[in-house]
Amino acid sequence: MIMILEVENKSSVQVKSFSQVEKKLRSLKSYGPSSYAIMTNQTGEYLQVAGGRVTCVVEHGIPKNEILKRAYLTNPKVSFRGPQTLVFGGGELQMEPDEILFIDDVIELFSSFYHSKPLDIQVKWRDMSKVLNE
Repeated sequence: MIMILEVENKSSVQVKSFSQVEKKLRSLKSYGPSSYAIMTNQTGEYLQVAGGRVTCVVEHGIPKNEILKRAYLTNPKVSFRGPQTLVFGGGELQMEPDEILFIDDVIELFSSFYHSKPLDIQVKWRDMSKVLNE
């Protein structure tokens, strides 16, 4: 399956191997020149990440069905409570503490997406479809 990877301030590339994706994901920083990435398959379904390292938010979109879901953890990895704001190159994103993933979680999700494996093994998904209609 053909996958296209877009990283902020970089040229879009057709993915040849997952190691290429992992390298780009590990270079993301919420405060740097590359703070988000999107990988899209040939049907238009995508997985996107904002942030980097220990403050990542991942969303899975299926545009043809107007579905947008955000990954969250049953056991949050951060100790703070209440909504937070992630400021990154794409703007600002409101997130809950359980929606904060570390880069290794992100790489696992992108690997599953790349290899067409289920995305709900590592995380749960919260419906965010209303965002598409705003």
